[in-house]
Amino acid sequence: MIYAIILFAATYVLMLTFSKVRPYIALGSAALFIITGMLPLGDIGGAIDWNVILMIAGTMGLVALFIESKMPELLADLVMSRCPNVMVAAVSLSLFAGLISAFVDNVATVLMIAPVALEICKKLKTNPVPFIIAIAVSSNLQGAATLVGDTTAIMLGSALEMSFLDFFWYNGRPGMFFVVELGAVISAIILAFLFRKERKKKVAKITQFTKVTDYFPSILLVALLVLLIAASFVTLLPL
Repeated sequence: MIYAIILFAATYVLMLTFSKVRPYIALGSAALFIITGMLPLGDIGGAIDWNVILMIAGTMGLVALFIESKMPELLADLVMSRCPNVMVAAVSLSLFAGLISAFVDNVATVLMIAPVALEICKKLKTNPVPFIIAIAVSSNLQGAATLVGDTTAIMLGSALEMSFLDFFWYNGRPGMFFVVELGAVISAIILAFLFRKERKKKVAKITQFTKVTDYFPSILLVALLVLLIAASFVTLLPL
């Protein structure tokens, strides 16, 4: 057990240090687990959580189609049309990313919302880096709010046979959702403070909204959310 923990920790350190070769580090670490006998060859199939991997793969594919449909550009227009200044736009976009991340994997959420932020920053002619950081932080935080919002939550729910509602109310007590939402409120206040100087930058009114080329990817994403929630209540198909 101690050797497995050391190898696991070393893998994370190497992945953080050499970010460009992360896939090779992960595969090399997995190979070491098998070669050293820490993971018997016959247990490989059972050790891989195919449910999580396939869910992430499917979500990524849908997000790619979602981006190509120009829906992010339309969302950018809708956000800008309702925000009086850049500060409100930054906070609103962060909260929107958090809302999406509560039901879609964090990485997929950032891939989905980042184009919206970049489009807004392009139109406002402002630095997109603070926007992207705010989206990433909010997405990572809100991912823990529900069973389907984060890979870790999905794996935990699968191991403990938890349903979607258990994250709201568990064993007669308030669940993770309320703790995370408290953090979301605090983070929104902090973001407003950090972007306080942007209040003077007004957002130009949108006269013509972007036309979406295909609404089907958006429908598929909504269907994915509904099916993931429904699957958490089916014992034969655990998340």
